[in-house]
Amino acid sequence: HAADQLYIEVSALGNLDYFYDHMMGCEMAGEELGVRTEYVGPADYDMNAMIAAFEQAIAKKPNGIVVVGFEDTLVPIVNKAVEAGIPVVTVDADLPTSERCCFVGTGNYTAGYTGGKYLAEALGGAGKVALMTKPGQSNLEDRVSGYEAALAEYPDIEIVQIADTQSDSVVAAQAASALLQKFPDLAGIACVEAAGGAGAATAVKEAGKVGEVKIISMDRGEDVLADIESGVITASVAQQTALMPYY
Repeated sequence: HAADQLYIEVSALGNLDYFYDHMMGCEMAGEELGVRTEYVGPADYDMNAMIAAFEQAIAKKPNGIVVVGFEDTLVPIVNKAVEAGIPVVTVDADLPTSERCCFVGTGNYTAGYTGGKYLAEALGGAGKVALMTKPGQSNLEDRVSGYEAALAEYPDIEIVQIADTQSDSVVAAQAASALLQKFPDLAGIACVEAAGGAGAATAVKEAGKVGEVKIISMDRGEDVLADIESGVITASVAQQTALMPYY
């Protein structure tokens, strides 16, 4: 019976607005299918805590597990679930070397390429730019590759540095501030994950360079939307986030 079935999504970074949409998609699927759903995992980027949450999910013997494949350290626990007879689907970020049955997510290279073209247009095809990411995540690496490909089409645009946000808006603000000090003529900042845009906006405001430094963010957190409305952030590339766990 459907009412007896349980499906669990395991993630991290639950404190970000972005993952509220993950929770919503999970809930919507459960309501429509008449099954039970749970969303578990740490509020911050803590892979050990996420693996512990995954272990607890396996112990509940659910009918299926959905997991955000942040990094390859999750592969063994995914394989453990599959060996226990629990099908696993990765969403948002993939773990292609694992035994997961499929992946549902954004075309991340295209997302980055789209952001890159928009940034190039905002800069008039010239200027120094920096990228902000969290290294090691497959989905973010694909977005960076998309940005690099798009910006390479403009000979007068130079990527001067790729900074680490650690998926934390405070760290991202510090990283962006350091970029603005190191490159006084920096014309643009492109961010490939949610915390980067918020951090970049904070740094640009504190440096008094609103409008002078173009920011392309990622996703549609409340802080990002507010900064777009006030003109601090030029644009953001948004995903149909809730559809990933929903599908």
